[in-house]
Amino acid sequence: MSDDRVLEHILNPSAPVSANLARIENDPAPTSQQEVEAKQYEVAAVNLAEAGKYDDSLAEFNKAIDVAPNLASLYNNRAQLYRLQGRNEEALSDIETALRLSGGKGKTAMQAYSQRGLMEMLNKNEEAARLDFERSAELGGKFAACQAAKLNPYAKMCNQMLEKAMQELQ
Repeated sequence: MSDDRVLEHILNPSAPVSANLARIENDPAPTSQQEVEAKQYEVAAVNLAEAGKYDDSLAEFNKAIDVAPNLASLYNNRAQLYRLQGRNEEALSDIETALRLSGGKGKTAMQAYSQRGLMEMLNKNEEAARLDFERSAELGGKFAACQAAKLNPYAKMCNQMLEKAMQELQ
């Protein structure tokens, strides 16, 4: 185990120790003027969402998508906004688009799988959530790796047995 992995385990002991946890692959850099412009709208949209200005944020995301409709991150980030607004069907549609456009690779796919996993958790579909968290973890998602470990049926069984043994000892 590398020093970085040991340090990560010390700083984040609840995270699974995995030699398979990938380094997060960045999305491709914008290659056209339209993509650069769309990224500027995206940054503005994220800032507006963080300020609680959801309607203005949505308008900026929509401008970005109009300019560069093939950028996966635009859909993934707009999905986060839709989730904040409680518009889960629209969020899921954007997540699916982000995954399709990203080819299931890179940072955007990692985030989209995590988002979809969280939505599956809200819908009480733990198996689908676990699979999405595992996909995200394979792309380098540390949060997703923790969630996947919590949802692993064998880990759950071991935790229940451990909890029962601890209760009997008390």
